[in-house]
Amino acid sequence: MSEPSDTYVKNVAHPPELGTIPIFFLVYFAALAMSLFDLVDGRNFLGDVDDQMRQMQIHGLLLGGGSWWDLSEPRVMMPEPYISPWSRLVDMPYVAMATAFSPFVGWQRGMIWSFNVWPQVMLVAFCLQSALIYRRLGITVSLLGILTVVSATLVTSLALWEFSPGRIDHHNAQLISLMLVFNGLTRWDAVGGRLIGLGTLLSVTIALEGLPFVVIGFAGLVGALILRVRNADVVVKQAAATMALLSLPVGVATVGPVGLAMTQCDAYSAPYVFLMTALGAILWLTARFLSETRPSEQLLAMSLSGFAVIVCFVTAFPQCMAGPYWMIDTVSRTYWFDRVAQEQSSLYFIKQGQWEIFILLVLHGSILTIATASILQSSRKEIVGPAIMLTLAWTSVFLTLLLSRYVRFAFAFSPLFMPMAMQYLALGSSTLLRPFLWKTVWACILGYVGATAWLVAATPVNALFYDAADFMAYDSCKNGEFSVLTRIPPGRIAASNGLGLSLLEALPHGFSVAAVPFHRASPGMRRMFEAFLTTDPVLRRAALAPFDYLAACRFLPETDFGTAPLYDALASGKDWPGLIRIPDSPSNPFQLFLIDHSALN
Repeated sequence: MSEPSDTYVKNVAHPPELGTIPIFFLVYFAALAMSLFDLVDGRNFLGDVDDQMRQMQIHGLLLGGGSWWDLSEPRVMMPEPYISPWSRLVDMPYVAMATAFSPFVGWQRGMIWSFNVWPQVMLVAFCLQSALIYRRLGITVSLLGILTVVSATLVTSLALWEFSPGRIDHHNAQLISLMLVFNGLTRWDAVGGRLIGLGTLLSVTIALEGLPFVVIGFAGLVGALILRVRNADVVVKQAAATMALLSLPVGVATVGPVGLAMTQCDAYSAPYVFLMTALGAILWLTARFLSETRPSEQLLAMSLSGFAVIVCFVTAFPQCMAGPYWMIDTVSRTYWFDRVAQEQSSLYFIKQGQWEIFILLVLHGSILTIATASILQSSRKEIVGPAIMLTLAWTSVFLTLLLSRYVRFAFAFSPLFMPMAMQYLALGSSTLLRPFLWKTVWACILGYVGATAWLVAATPVNALFYDAADFMAYDSCKNGEFSVLTRIPPGRIAASNGLGLSLLEALPHGFSVAAVPFHRASPGMRRMFEAFLTTDPVLRRAALAPFDYLAACRFLPETDFGTAPLYDALASGKDWPGLIRIPDSPSNPFQLFLIDHSALN
């Protein structure tokens, strides 16, 4: 079995290369500075609702009497209980670390410490994987090589900020999982195949955002197998076997037998276990028994068996044809989902005046364009692994243009090709380079710059205008004081999705909120939008029927009256028929009402 190649861009002889350890320290210290710089203003640039939802899930397990495989959250009742789509895979290290800290600082503080420490541990893993990839792509022992590594790390900023202390969303773990795939592709041997299979499995178990990369990555492996690329059969066999054999055990460990048997189209469950096991088995059988047959026969065998798997999938799990967000109703989609920033295209950045992020995307596209020219010119067979990597990096950029949620992946993957791009530029005057290819590269880069300049000039920056639905999403009542909850009997609280998220941490035992801003809480959000925004009292009474209390935050600036009668009134501190105000300090912006359903207007 051949060893993995050390370098993939060797058009001419070049100086000795930096080792993995020096590269790691260059990457790590630059990345550490970037991740800590994120906290200069006291908050995470990428911090979002997912951090709070993850904290809620771990808190419920450690301090709320929850069990490992029970992903329900009794503090969110819509009135149906909220069930998290996230497996326990990401929770594992936080739980383990909090457990280790608890004898010394207590469970509550131990949990908070784990939220700050573990992301930094993952940063080490991310930087080590980056260093291994840089080492195999070739970093010369020179000032240019050192500057290339540091510069590549700095333009990874939005990916590095996923590892800032307190950033406990699953995206950092997702990045590490996909970096395992990239490392496997650069090795292109049996170990590399296992890394590809493991990274694929972990990525899908964590969240489904990585599915486009998984599909395209394995399409590249199939292409390499059919074209009889050296070692392709070994890589495919190991990747497929790892994915197929571990998909069920990993699912049982992180979701549980009951959760794994369920059809959850937005989470790792039976549909995805079936696909990964069946397709993994097909790829292994093909690589094991058909590697020496004609490419047409291989393609026919995989196509027919793959088609059979897809037919079985559609037959067994028809609800998944509606996509992972099938549960979001029209009301919640209109007033919440369609307004979420990460679900917008990259034009959102320009519309919000954040054009610098778009400019960085152009830089990443330019890096990938130069790297593409380098790979097209290479005659080395070992370039196949990096070529698949490059395709995945391009995929991340194009996905970011469509959905800004993928920006972290583009910022993580594209800079990996900066060493290859810089070496290509350094050889720009060499007669080895094809003049047409060289001119095409610069034409593409100039085209990116021109298109970006036009977009920035032609796209107006949106004036900031918020309606009542926006206030409901961001109404966290940060200055509110919630001790009034300790003086009343437990019950279900109707509150906006933003306020509901803030209340979760303060709820005494027995209380629950109606909604949080997450797709599986769509039924609760719909009720809250109907209650607060409608002018129809019948619809309002039906929406609030399952709840005992109603909570609202009083704003100093009044909302635009007439757009949402109930929300407008309560936000300005007024009363409402059928809502009995529970006495509290007049200076407290948090307001709590007992609902008299018979008198509610």
